Amino acid sequence: MTTSKVPADESARYTPKLLGVLNLSPESMVEESIAVGEEAVAERAALLARTGAHWIDLGGRSITPDVPMVSDETEQSRLKPALELLKNSRSESFQERICVDTWSAATGCFGLEHGADGVNYTGGALPSSLLDAVAGKAATLFLTFMPYDNAYQMRTAEPADVSVQAVLDHLGKKVEAARAAGIEHLILDPNLGIIHPTTDDHQKIHQQLAILWNLDDFRSLGCPLLLYAARKPERLARIMTASACLHARADYIRTHTPEMIWQLHQSEA
Repeated sequence: MTTSKVPADESARYTPKLLGVLNLSPESMVEESIAVGEEAVAERAALLARTGAHWIDLGGRSITPDVPMVSDETEQSRLKPALELLKNSRSESFQERICVDTWSAATGCFGLEHGADGVNYTGGALPSSLLDAVAGKAATLFLTFMPYDNAYQMRTAEPADVSVQAVLDHLGKKVEAARAAGIEHLILDPNLGIIHPTTDDHQKIHQQLAILWNLDDFRSLGCPLLLYAARKPERLARIMTASACLHARADYIRTHTPEMIWQLHQSEA
């Protein structure tokens, strides 16, 4: 395990970038993040921007283990009006960047064609079609640890190796492929949320803390790091998870509640 003490002056300068979650999927488990219809999308995006999000992270289907499976076509049909609305709403009062959260290379390409600034790619394999599209747009690519084809396939697959070394190896290969394709703007997510359905609570916490305590190992890959401050059912658990992401000094934090991150950040300062 690697640990490092952050000097006081460096701690004071630390300010993460936030991805605020906007779910277009009615099946999502975090009810307050769901926005269906133009008015709801505009209101949710405005709230995220007002509470400190730098990116609006658009999701078109949920990874909740027991929800119905949604096709790429449905995912894209949900994303298109939201992308067009947010793209056309950009002004001095709304300058946040937009990314599409998907494990589908086709949907990632679709998002870029319809105004997204980046793709938060949560798939396993990294197809050349997506790499070429991101490079062609000079867009940002968020690369996630995903040892399965996707979250749907994980439901029936055997548990994968989720050790720190396995995550490092997986992300390292993705970084090499993305760099070879000419992509400059890369952000890495070791994926605190990748939990196999057979994982019990003890294993889950151990798996997540192993990533947090060894985050410096991932910095050796040479890219900014993103952590997901998961929306836990219990308020105290949500606060503790968000605080852990801040103490790990993640460069980016994905959150449903940006205001919580900033409140914790200000408390530390």
